[in-house]
Amino acid sequence: MATQNIVDLPPHHPGMAELHRRVSNAFRVHWIQHPGKTPQKLILTQKQAEDLALSRLYGASSMGSATKVDKAKFNDRPIEVSDSTAGALVAHDGTEMPLADYDKMPA
Repeated sequence: MATQNIVDLPPHHPGMAELHRRVSNAFRVHWIQHPGKTPQKLILTQKQAEDLALSRLYGASSMGSATKVDKAKFNDRPIEVSDSTAGALVAHDGTEMPLADYDKMPA
């Protein structure tokens, strides 16, 4: 008899990993370009915000129940939901950094 899966993983949507990579890359670029400065916030669509939270739950589920995912924040920065965005990180100076530009880290 096969062993039963004892971990219920969250659902997977196409693009979740891509979104997480772009958000992480945008944060990294901001920190490289502006050492010691913190981005203001993330602006995401409702679907992007849900997908980002789900992608973070995959990592949290492997670390047990001690790790909780705050769906309203990423890297301690607030997530603002707006349907009029394509997804952006707002830099410390208010400049919007479109997530589409951060599929890969710049050379």
